[in-house]
Amino acid sequence: MRRIAFLRSIEVQQAAPYLDALRDLPDGAEARLFYTDGHCGPEDFPGTAERLKPDITPDELADRLLEWGADGVISLSIPDEHAMRDALVKELLADAGVPVVMTGADATHLLSDKWETKRLLTEHDLVTPEGLLIDGDLLNSRALPVPAYATFLRWKAAQLGYPVLCKPLWDCMGNGISFLAGPEDLDRYLLNPHDGNVVMERCVSGDLCSVEILGRPGDYLVQPLCWMGPAGGEPEFAFGQLRYSAPRPAADAAFAPVAERLTKLCTRLGVHGAVDVDMIYSGGTYHILEINPRVSGATSLSIAGSSVNTYAQLVKLLDGTWSAAQAAASAHRRLAFQFPVAELTAERLAAARARLNVVRANDFHIGGRTHPNMLITCEFADAPALGAALDGLQAQHGLTTPDVIAGIKELTARALAERQEEAHRVA
Repeated sequence: MRRIAFLRSIEVQQAAPYLDALRDLPDGAEARLFYTDGHCGPEDFPGTAERLKPDITPDELADRLLEWGADGVISLSIPDEHAMRDALVKELLADAGVPVVMTGADATHLLSDKWETKRLLTEHDLVTPEGLLIDGDLLNSRALPVPAYATFLRWKAAQLGYPVLCKPLWDCMGNGISFLAGPEDLDRYLLNPHDGNVVMERCVSGDLCSVEILGRPGDYLVQPLCWMGPAGGEPEFAFGQLRYSAPRPAADAAFAPVAERLTKLCTRLGVHGAVDVDMIYSGGTYHILEINPRVSGATSLSIAGSSVNTYAQLVKLLDGTWSAAQAAASAHRRLAFQFPVAELTAERLAAARARLNVVRANDFHIGGRTHPNMLITCEFADAPALGAALDGLQAQHGLTTPDVIAGIKELTARALAERQEEAHRVA
């Protein structure tokens, strides 16, 4: 391939530094990033870049890619509405013989809809929180008047058991989710409900986690689990708390049969590229919340923990050299932590880089606000010294909050202890 186009709809800096792997494209192919948000300089992408209007249609995007002369296309877009756009670009470019690494439009639409995903999971013997689809037309009096509908929802919520969550069918990062602790909260919600259809589901308490699956039908790699913090209450900002990737032998063993069923589901759907599965681990069971038909905000953490670069693997899917077995053979497991930090001053960043293996330190710009964030990795051999390094940085530079430092130290100690215990069992 002479020219490979990459599609992106959020800040490209969130994929740093792993896009650097694209400098070594097959046969010296030219890379161009077509993006709709943020900025992209020469240091952000190993190729040329072209800014597109944010509301570009699938037809317009397909035409521009053909005009540029793309021989292949890879979608890196987030969130689901942009994944849907890229899925339609895939369908449009098929007639021109241009391959696109992206799941097809039918499957992308299915996975973007939380209720349809829930039904699909149930059909494939995967656990998902009990729930129901709330009809926004009935609830907002836009259709046939059904005065009893609100009463039905109160009755159903009591059956599910409080607390419950009401979620818009599309959207991500907790946007639009209402946490209803009891009947009074539901009464208030019904006075001013979401304008569209929503899923009401039982709120499960446990550990929030996600996993990335990448590949093509019949040949998928399941990346290590990424852990996002406690779940069971009000939704929290995704990048406002400590997230990590580390071996948890009991939890990993419990996930193995779930991973097998998920890869079978991916094959049935024709997943081509990457999907991100959000779950809650509770009482030894994985409750699947949703499947995002795309790369995600956890992709960098996933790569940091496994050393398997998702973006480089997507190129292999495009050029036909992909093998899940080869990707797995290249994996190198490490501890990885992603957490909010204080303002990224030059002094604070230099001190952190001197004492930690900093993968990335950057600002996320979401909803008009800036969120400084850091991603670090640690080899298991170096883990005993990590706590002291963090304590020193915190004392001298106020790197983050005390609870984040305590959390990393606790997780590191637990990972080392469990790793040692697992080694004794194997021996």
